[in-house]
Amino acid sequence: MNAETFGKTDLFLWDHTSPEETIKFLKNAYDFFSSSSVKDSYKIFALKVVAKYITKAGFPRDQKALNAAALYIVNRLPASHPNHSSKKEFAERLKVPETSLDWYVSSITENLEFFTLRDRKNFPYYVERDGITFAVISSVVKVFVEESIVQGLAELKPFDIKNVVDQILDMLITKLRIVPPVFRRDLTNKIEADLQEEFADAVI
Repeated sequence: MNAETFGKTDLFLWDHTSPEETIKFLKNAYDFFSSSSVKDSYKIFALKVVAKYITKAGFPRDQKALNAAALYIVNRLPASHPNHSSKKEFAERLKVPETSLDWYVSSITENLEFFTLRDRKNFPYYVERDGITFAVISSVVKVFVEESIVQGLAELKPFDIKNVVDQILDMLITKLRIVPPVFRRDLTNKIEADLQEEFADAVI
């Protein structure tokens, strides 16, 4: 096993600008988070989101709106449910235009490929694609998919996609508690759609 693969990062912050400019930008972002009475753990997460965003998309035209959007996203992790504050309320609290907040939230989630879950009231919650939560979800899905494929091919157990999804969700929600139960319906739809594609080429 190659130890160099552990902890690999895509934060190449000096590719498009000078270290001095980037350091100043990140310090300004951290100052904004501090002035907004944000928990320390949220500050660091939001700062990481900002750093990854400027690595991918470059410096924004409106740093305050980008900072606010990063905070909005990290305040809407699945574990924060129930969180039914609107973008309008969030924008007003941080004194940024709602349209700017909305644009940068969309830009961040698109550029950084955040996984979005919705609760029963259709409020969004965000999962970092290269974060712990998504890694656990992906690993659990992979294990059950591989086991189902080999059992189906060996004719040990009839393949039933809904049964596979139920097992996956029971593991994620009931046993591992990696996501709250309120997201079961949306996660079911997303995993089923992925598995339909996964098994499209498999002869089971």
